Amino acid sequence: METAIWQEYDGNVQVIGIINTASNNQLTNFVEQNSITFPILFDPGSPGGVQGGDTYDLFYLPNDGSPYPRDFIIDQNGIFQYANNEIDTEWMLYELDGLLSNNIVLGDINYDGLINIVDVIMIVNIIIGELLPTEYQSSASELNGDGEINVVDVIVIVNMILGN
Repeated sequence: METAIWQEYDGNVQVIGIINTASNNQLTNFVEQNSITFPILFDPGSPGGVQGGDTYDLFYLPNDGSPYPRDFIIDQNGIFQYANNEIDTEWMLYELDGLLSNNIVLGDINYDGLINIVDVIMIVNIIIGELLPTEYQSSASELNGDGEINVVDVIVIVNMILGN
């Protein structure tokens, strides 16, 4: 989850974890062991341990004893597009790419609803190899339709920002 989704889609999706233990030691160990950098929230209705809590009860998925947490993808309109109680990164990536590709805004490389200097910097970083773009970022960066991300796309986005 950390590298395949959180880091890969940084700026395009929000990833959060919800934990059902109030033990700071257990949470700290879990975060450190898994090198997690996305936010982890505590379920306030949780009695701790492996028993759910309010969030768990609201979004319960029968799991036949699976120790893996539940995964959900919720779109921009608050509609569940994916729910699973087993890790299936390939399916999750497919769903995310589908959701993001349906909403491509040319020039909005970081998917924040604005076209500005941050997007220009991202295109330049893609061109010089400092940023390996996601599928969404590639599509949003290719502004002039020549099939390549290059300096011409930088000129197009600067002209978009300047209103030319």
